Amino acid sequence: MISVSDAWKNIQERFLLPETFVEIDCTIADVGVQESATITGTNEADVSNTISTLYDTSKTEKYATNELNLWALDGTRIIAPDSAPYADTGYVGEADSMGSITVSLPEVHTSATAGVTITWGGRYNEYPTSFEIIARNGTEVVTNKLVEGNTSQVSAVFAQLQNYDSITINVLGWSLPYRRVRIEKFVIGHVMTFRKNDIFSYTHEQSGHLNSGELPKNSITFTLDNTDGRWNPNNPTGIEQYLSERQKLKVRYGLDVDGTIEWINAGTFYLSEWRVPSNGLEASFVARDIFEYLLNATYTGRRSGTIPNIVKDAFESAGVPEDFVYFLYPLAVLRSATIPEGEYTCAEIVQMCANALCCVIYQDRNGVLNIQPLNKADAGYIIPLSLSYSHPEIELSKPLKNVSVSYGDDSQYVLPVGNIGETQTVSNPLVSNSSQAQKVGEWVEETLSTRKVVRGEYRADPRLDVFDVVVVQSDKYGELPKVAITDIKYTYNGSFRGDYTGRVLA
Repeated sequence: MISVSDAWKNIQERFLLPETFVEIDCTIADVGVQESATITGTNEADVSNTISTLYDTSKTEKYATNELNLWALDGTRIIAPDSAPYADTGYVGEADSMGSITVSLPEVHTSATAGVTITWGGRYNEYPTSFEIIARNGTEVVTNKLVEGNTSQVSAVFAQLQNYDSITINVLGWSLPYRRVRIEKFVIGHVMTFRKNDIFSYTHEQSGHLNSGELPKNSITFTLDNTDGRWNPNNPTGIEQYLSERQKLKVRYGLDVDGTIEWINAGTFYLSEWRVPSNGLEASFVARDIFEYLLNATYTGRRSGTIPNIVKDAFESAGVPEDFVYFLYPLAVLRSATIPEGEYTCAEIVQMCANALCCVIYQDRNGVLNIQPLNKADAGYIIPLSLSYSHPEIELSKPLKNVSVSYGDDSQYVLPVGNIGETQTVSNPLVSNSSQAQKVGEWVEETLSTRKVVRGEYRADPRLDVFDVVVVQSDKYGELPKVAITDIKYTYNGSFRGDYTGRVLA
């Protein structure tokens, strides 16, 4: 569960909430291009750190430099060190001169890029009044775009860049006299931010299986304002032509806490599909978690070895992004497995590894895929009856008679549970002996033994996640402790509404 302030928690107990927010950052860029680039600057000041312009670093330091109104020694400025290393200031130009940066690629980039996004002197509330963008292939100019009358600290410039190996930004005029040119961030492509005024509808769905019998799901569906035609497929200068699968989206949720917005991560997603009707007033999008890469990728890694190596090969076979991070149960290093003959997807391999380890799978709010045992500790969260739209519904699953786990060559381990009911079967090629089969069987029996499944709708606090263990106030007769959430759906239309399903743990 996401950590929040005590003020956030207290506000969520009220019947009337202050304003809530959803914010979506969409990166429209070719994967790997930014990471392979190098950068140089002209007319640089000593404190300039141009290389940091390419990376998403926090540029908070303000040096007391020889510029108008930048000699304040009241604690808002710091004295620059005599020599490097300097802070991640981005590009800082020399005094009384217009500067430029050139971003170079190791080879000619042939596919079309939507343009560039430049963050100027945002910490100083400054920007260029005019600048030009020049894309070259060697010495040949392939694109030249002049921007005049700029008043923005972040410039998203749409221009079709194709067959280029360098991009130069020349600053021609600055908003304030006697100030240095500053470029804090440069992105090949666009990082666009959509806020609640841009979002017509929004849904966030998560699901997980307590025995990894099904693949997890973490996805968002949303519609954006298209009244200006920016997403229209027939618009020659529109954005839709630059969309491609697996573009990264980062989402966060906010709450007005005493006049200040407190933000929490909602997750990292990859664009899966979109629908933009011609002349439509809205554009619809779907984005999913890292399984967007794994679902249709064929596993080509090693067929035997330790489970950590097999999991690593699954991610490499799927071609996940270089910055993707996963956390695997540390004791997995003690387990080896052999994948039988046949074709498997990378998602199936990861799922089988999790099941063999008696672990759950989920992608957390920071975009990290976790494969580890269920944390049964109480998350300290109550779904109160006072904020529920109706009494939660409790359903009893069928009694469990046996758990049957297949292993090896047509062998089975059968764990007797009761005298009546159904037999839960588990078939996992990575479970290779009776000892492993027994552990899996006992794990499944423990999960299914209580039989109680609870469902409900409530005014949601959007920090609740799949596999969080919570308390559900069910009715006038009491509450359900230790409910492991297996499905959660947030719908946002100015405020959050939640639908959840959970299983009561033993």
